This record gives sequence, structure tokens and C-alpha cells, in this order.
Amino acid sequence: MSARITLHCNRMWPEGSCPTQVMTDARTVEEARAAARQLGWRPGTGETDFCPTHSGASIGCWSTPVIHLHPPTPEEAGC
Repeated sequence: MSARITLHCNRMWPEGSCPTQVMTDARTVEEARAAARQLGWRPGTGETDFCPTHSGASIGCWSTPVIHLHPPTPEEAGC
């Protein structure tokens, strides 16, 4: 079984929203948010998350395509 939890920045303007996201292979939302926090993301209330730029972090707004937290087992890797 595999799962992917993607966090999206919830910063919105009248013209659109922030496209930054972080994709993880976390097993829970809490685990995904913990990994994102290490990159400067800030979880908001409820289901809102904010990227480093919109969370007030000093690092710029960038996205990591995938954060691998759980390496595949030999069976999952097809070995």
C-alpha cells in the first residue's frame, strides 16, 4: 500500500492563490506537517498550511517535489 499526502499553501488573493506545495509519502497528516515544518512551513488552524514565504519564515518560497519519509521495502521496490 502506498499513500501520498500533499500539503498546499493556503495563501489566497482576489486574483489567485500560492501554487507552492510539498508532496510527501507520509502515513499521516501530522507526519507530513512535521516534515514540512522542518522546511519552514507553518500549519495553520484546521486544514490550512502556509509555505515558508507566507508563514513568515526567512527562507524563500520554494517547493520540494517529494519528501520521502519511508523508503520502499524490497517488495514495494519490485526486488
